[in-house]
Amino acid sequence: MELEKELGIAKPDGGGKKLAELIMEPSLNIRGFRSAYVGEQAQNVVPDRAEASLDARLVKGEDPKEKSRQIVSLFDSRILRSRREPTIEERRTHPKVAKVIEQGGYRASRTRMDLPVSKAIVGVMKDAEGDVVIAPTLGGSVPMYVFEDLGLPWVGVPIVNYDNHQHSSDENLRLGHFWKGMETYGALLAGLNW
Repeated sequence: MELEKELGIAKPDGGGKKLAELIMEPSLNIRGFRSAYVGEQAQNVVPDRAEASLDARLVKGEDPKEKSRQIVSLFDSRILRSRREPTIEERRTHPKVAKVIEQGGYRASRTRMDLPVSKAIVGVMKDAEGDVVIAPTLGGSVPMYVFEDLGLPWVGVPIVNYDNHQHSSDENLRLGHFWKGMETYGALLAGLNW
């Protein structure tokens, strides 16, 4: 409720599920949309095109290539799709056309929290910090599957402030979190039984 209030969300998506449940599910996001002009540059024109950037957040077990194929086939069922700019003739004969550019992706990865290394990290963090938040997954683009391919477990220990606006123009890390992060990582490195 506090997060909804702070972010100005009248009704969250998810059908009543808690955020902790929802971040365990895959999602398809429109991360950008552009067409014609807005604001001070607004003009009295009907744009001839619109552009959108989508991303899919996968969960462990989903194949990125298969997920991309599913998304593209959704376009195929509704529009004339091309990997190149549609020709004027295609635009004249089809009411909906699109140029679709697929970009690479990678698998989601997750380390089980019942592994000895996971329990050890949680124990050290509890000893050093007191209460800790244990999130079995986070929505983010971090290619940690590399460690999985090497047979190595991985556990993330983030130190950022919750309102850090990751990847936006005003991304930030408060100095207090930076200094506390150094203490946290120091306790982690000193406290684990290597």
